[in-house]
Amino acid sequence: MREGIYFLLYICLFFMLPGCKGNRAESSQETGDTLMLRHARNLTIVEFENRIEVTMRNPWDTTNVLGQYVLTEPLQNAAVFSSVHCALLHELGADEAVGGICDFEFFNLPYYKQAVGNGRIANLGNSMQPSLEKIIDLNPDALLPSPFENSGGLGRIERLGIPIIWCADYMENTPLGRAEWIRLYGRLFGCAEKADSIFEAVETRYQELCAKARNTKIKPRLLPEMPWSGQWTLPGSGSSSTKLYQDAGADYLFANLEGAGGIPLSTEKVVDKAVEADVWIIKHHGPLDREQMNADTPLLSNIKAQIWWCDTSKTLIYEETPFHPERLLENLISILHPELGIRSNYEYFRPLEHR
Repeated sequence: MREGIYFLLYICLFFMLPGCKGNRAESSQETGDTLMLRHARNLTIVEFENRIEVTMRNPWDTTNVLGQYVLTEPLQNAAVFSSVHCALLHELGADEAVGGICDFEFFNLPYYKQAVGNGRIANLGNSMQPSLEKIIDLNPDALLPSPFENSGGLGRIERLGIPIIWCADYMENTPLGRAEWIRLYGRLFGCAEKADSIFEAVETRYQELCAKARNTKIKPRLLPEMPWSGQWTLPGSGSSSTKLYQDAGADYLFANLEGAGGIPLSTEKVVDKAVEADVWIIKHHGPLDREQMNADTPLLSNIKAQIWWCDTSKTLIYEETPFHPERLLENLISILHPELGIRSNYEYFRPLEHR
């Protein structure tokens, strides 16, 4: 979405109404129930008797609005751009309301692989440049892409007049803040009660784990990720990943980096500090070999930390953990603090040396 542009978008899905007309002046005296959100900071949800009104704050300019929406009926034929949100909709039991997806080649979700294969769900192409023709053919009642700062939006697709619901959950600065967007998606797809129940369980378990890790005496020095094409992208101080590392009882070596998203740094700059790391966690698509890593980037041989590796081609870490951060927290605590005796049911990361 172009920076500085406001828009007001009404989603009118009650098909007996003639279009999306409505009289805001007549309803201005109504009082709705504002949903009490305990962690999400960029989201406001107000429930009325016959509709739900949603306001999203622009995470890059919090004085502005990213989007405002009025929902009168659940979505029934949505174009969902990411596997993260498709995984959540599968958990909510709302698969039938998904008519199209993007980035199909990166999907590890069996249901969606089968549904695209048999033609029930359309493959809309790359999420950054989805197929205009396929979206027109699908005629979805809404598009659910993720926004990016200064990305220019969706180009010609925005002129189709299809409601665009920006999935800005990833810009929340705490894991529970992002996870609480479950409650929005539940309302968009008519499963609010189930969504609220899931979030309650997530919040309870996450806070239980935090309490156990909070008073640990030793905080292992943590290094995440690895370089790609000469740059090492690390979460900044305002990132939900940084908060999660701290909640797991880690001393994240780059916790003072300014920014809310990923901060690109040179490999040389990272390695200068990374030599102090005790634990190094890496997400990598496919097999990983430390000798090959050192051969490709000799500077990495200076890092002596124990590597814990997640093979993203075989796990659902990207799909599951955004809305279930308690699962990743549990795994990280079991790695960082084995003395607590927490055995993780979700072993996304395993020691590289013992794979």
